[in-house]
Amino acid sequence: MRGLKKGWHSAPIMSDKVTEMSHAQVSMMLDLVLSQDGIHADLDSKALINLAEAAEVLGRSEDAAKLLANIDTTDITATWEGLTQASILLRREPESGLTTMDELVIEIRSHEDQPLLAGALNLLSQAQALTDDLDSAQETQYESLAIKTSLGSLVGQANAHHNLLQFAKQSDDLESALTHANRIIELVRDSGDREWEMSALADLAHLQSCDEQFNLATDNYRLSLDLAEENKDMIAAVIAHWGIADLAMVGGDGQMAMEHYSQALASQIQTGNPAPPALLQRIKALTGEE
Repeated sequence: MRGLKKGWHSAPIMSDKVTEMSHAQVSMMLDLVLSQDGIHADLDSKALINLAEAAEVLGRSEDAAKLLANIDTTDITATWEGLTQASILLRREPESGLTTMDELVIEIRSHEDQPLLAGALNLLSQAQALTDDLDSAQETQYESLAIKTSLGSLVGQANAHHNLLQFAKQSDDLESALTHANRIIELVRDSGDREWEMSALADLAHLQSCDEQFNLATDNYRLSLDLAEENKDMIAAVIAHWGIADLAMVGGDGQMAMEHYSQALASQIQTGNPAPPALLQRIKALTGEE
């Protein structure tokens, strides 16, 4: 099996929360909180974590660190709300987040709430990965997957396989990555999530190209392209056209490559964003332009 190419690790699993308050309002609140000695004692962990997250969004990293340093993690409860708070803490303070998640998982196990335990194990797995303990992260994520499978949650299983796929990429384990990528497609098809299927097909196609399964990779890029056109997703269309073109170049078909590079460029223009230099370079190389 060929190794995974560098630079193919995915973006962080968890996304930033968007606040409905204006930046000016949040800044004023932060200034108020941080300008008074001892005010932290009047704020619970939920408030401090939310304020720290807002500070990060505003680029006030030092203020965020001050707020997080005053958190009493024992205030974070073994509930879905508590897991949400822990996930925010985890992004900002991985070591503290790992300790908090360990404690929450122990408590949740005693409650026999399987959906909550699956969610907690998922977060614990991410905490372990963030602290470079991939072996533990995989083991914990597999436990979360087993619970989600017993509950019959297709989306939950797909999410678990997605996380395991990222761990496999980080470990440069192409065989495992391909296994998880294929399973994700099966699950999202069963769940009827066409957009997720679109992106999953492109991810699988890339992995197959790394493994020199060029024909299968081309087929899956084309399936992804069909769904991109169905969903009117120009970014996904760029990825699919570009992938097909690169594989055509590998096969020595310059005409097909030029066709799909051109369509990738046309789709890119429709996004309203500048064309990636690498795409323009490929087109120039085919046309002989300097």
